[in-house]
Amino acid sequence: MNSETKFFLGIILATAVIIGGAIFFFSRPTNAPLVDPKVLVSEDSHKIGSPSATVTMVEFGDFQCPACGAYHAVVKQLLGKYSDSLALVFRHFPLPSHPNALPASRAVEAAGIQGKFWEMYDKVYESQKDWSAEKNAGEIFVGYAKTLGLNTNQFAKDMASSGVQKRIDADVQDANTLGINATPTFFLNGEKIQNPASFEDFETMVKALILKTAKPSISAEETYHIHANIKVIVDGKAIDFTQKKYQSEEGKELNDFIHFHDGKGDMFHIHKKGMLLQDLFGSFGMTFTEKPFALYVNGTLNPQYESYQPQDLDRIFITSGSITEEARQSYIASVSDDACIYSEKCPERGTPPTEECVGGLGTDCK
Repeated sequence: MNSETKFFLGIILATAVIIGGAIFFFSRPTNAPLVDPKVLVSEDSHKIGSPSATVTMVEFGDFQCPACGAYHAVVKQLLGKYSDSLALVFRHFPLPSHPNALPASRAVEAAGIQGKFWEMYDKVYESQKDWSAEKNAGEIFVGYAKTLGLNTNQFAKDMASSGVQKRIDADVQDANTLGINATPTFFLNGEKIQNPASFEDFETMVKALILKTAKPSISAEETYHIHANIKVIVDGKAIDFTQKKYQSEEGKELNDFIHFHDGKGDMFHIHKKGMLLQDLFGSFGMTFTEKPFALYVNGTLNPQYESYQPQDLDRIFITSGSITEEARQSYIASVSDDACIYSEKCPERGTPPTEECVGGLGTDCK
């Protein structure tokens, strides 16, 4: 943004300005209500920026409006600086008090038919002083079309066509529905804003929305995802963890960080370091305090149930109640070991099946 633009922007944004019969007042953003998105942005609205942008700016502009011209440099700088997060939608709102505003909108639309909408949009705004007060603005726009490599004969026909006029009229109609009466008028993610007093103020608003809509960053610890196999025998009967009451679902996690899911009951998932085995059972109200109890990890008796942190590929066996030694050894041997497939530690046994990723905020699923 050059010094002249900064100076002009500073003047028009610091005070209330009357330009061509339209009043512009610039102050801090307001908490304006969100508007109907189908009115704000139509199906065929012109949009530029990343398809994955989390912030969408909508501009209702008049190409002859000096304030719009000043803001163009600001908007262009923002689009360049936040190319991955910001997108722009332009809607026409040529004011009747600006005789060359409608021809300029026609020129930009006509260029769009040949795939150069945004190139003409830039050219018309950036050359505003060269055509704004001229009686032959249409001829000047044809010259711009030639510079952009357009078919000038087709461009002139399109500029005068009813189809181009209808598209501009549709934008104006939506602007009227939204109660817009001045240019430029900006919306950020559906909320009308009062025009910022500087590039820095505009940037602050955009950055705040980018941060607000950004997905939580995930640290190496939060992407922790291991698996362990398990079998639990109570009074000689195996607990069926495939039952729905033991299974977590996306958005319905019994515990965000340690759980069964996808209907598999002989293996559980851990999404965070430091999770305890009792965290798993506590998530569905199960305890082992009333009867003789034993925990075996990888075939070895482990007395640390209350503090035990399951590790990747653990084969865990828990028995509660009376059990013979022969049965105990048989059950220990029968604990599955397919956690290695899910943790991708035994590729010779195949690849893990596609799973629903289940886990709350702070896991690799969110």
